[in-house]
Amino acid sequence: MKITFVYPKFEKLLESRLELNSFERAKKHLGDFSMPPALGIPIMTALSKDDHIVNLYDENIEDIDYNDDADLIAVSFFTPQANYAYEVAKKFKAKRKIVIGGGMHPSVMPDEASQYFDSICIGEVDGIWNIILNDFQKGQLKKIYKKEINDLDLTPFPERGIFKEKNNYDWEAKLIQTMRGCSYYCENCIVPVEFGRNFRFKSVERTIEEIKYSNISGDYYLIDDTLFLPNKECREYRIKLFEAFAKLPVKPRIFMSGSLNTSSDPEFIKMLKDAGVINFYLVTGCDPYSVKAFQKGEKQYFDYGLEFIEKYQQAGIEVYISVGLGFDHQDKSVFDISLDFIRKAKIKTAEFYILTPFPKTPVWNQFKKEKRILHNNWTKYNTANVVFKPKNFTEKELLDGYIHCWKEFYSDISIEESLSNFVK
Repeated sequence: MKITFVYPKFEKLLESRLELNSFERAKKHLGDFSMPPALGIPIMTALSKDDHIVNLYDENIEDIDYNDDADLIAVSFFTPQANYAYEVAKKFKAKRKIVIGGGMHPSVMPDEASQYFDSICIGEVDGIWNIILNDFQKGQLKKIYKKEINDLDLTPFPERGIFKEKNNYDWEAKLIQTMRGCSYYCENCIVPVEFGRNFRFKSVERTIEEIKYSNISGDYYLIDDTLFLPNKECREYRIKLFEAFAKLPVKPRIFMSGSLNTSSDPEFIKMLKDAGVINFYLVTGCDPYSVKAFQKGEKQYFDYGLEFIEKYQQAGIEVYISVGLGFDHQDKSVFDISLDFIRKAKIKTAEFYILTPFPKTPVWNQFKKEKRILHNNWTKYNTANVVFKPKNFTEKELLDGYIHCWKEFYSDISIEESLSNFVK
């Protein structure tokens, strides 16, 4: 059987914000930087490759051949891709193909997604993909599939060979997932909705096996910012994990993500550095420290953030900051405060995002209740558009401030310097 996976396009910043198209100095970062899809497709490939022929179209870098002779089409997508995914499904179904949908958006909006696909997978595909394929081959495909994995060690190593024929990616870091679920419930986070409210960890031994399977060398991106939450379970796990990383015969280049909630203890940072961490993707907006740090009159928290970043930089770990704009606790001062903070922190890689109420997140539920959602045009849910009524800004003020931040930051830094960690 031949299976074709499709990763639909999504509207990138320069497509949303034509105002930045003439800003050549940062164009690569703003609009053209691309990397392979997340782990769903490589995991399904791993589960399929021994018994089936597999193929991939990543619409962000190539056209889809709708005359493809696959027996089954599987479309994996998150919210900004949803409208494109539905068009993909329509076109393939017009060719009398059976089309399955899965990923983040169908998992949180199953009733909507079911209208476009012959079948959808809600949540984790690992434990149910083979069941889906068997049902399809027997002509007994169900409308909805759902199953949570209890033991993450049973998930296969992602088969990244599915990307080997693609040569249009700017950065091909190997994505590593060490855990799923989260007991916290941050206002704009989808993790507890998609993966549940309990922490589930992959064993350290299994994670190390996966890295060895990938030949160790190269860039690795730890996609779990939950790994660095300040609770006992995560703390004990990450210590064992990074101690194991440090013992690898070849030191990988590790990119991690977290918030100002992450520890800045010198011994902790040394442990990260010894393990191969070279870059910290710092997301701000809803953790208690950055909530305060980017408000007027909160010099104590502002200075804490600067000291936090300096400790990582002094250890040789670059900080890539992602600044959230439009939260209810912010006002128009957030734009200048954010830029001032970034400059004083001597950060060379930054991005800005507009708060986006993704379906079923706490902020989505709040804004729905308050009738502040402007529309459900999912294409515009890409953090570059205002899709809700802000509390302390007009919609225009928020959008103008967002564009101002992008232009101001990249007015005095080159894109080569900004992306230097990603192209070595």
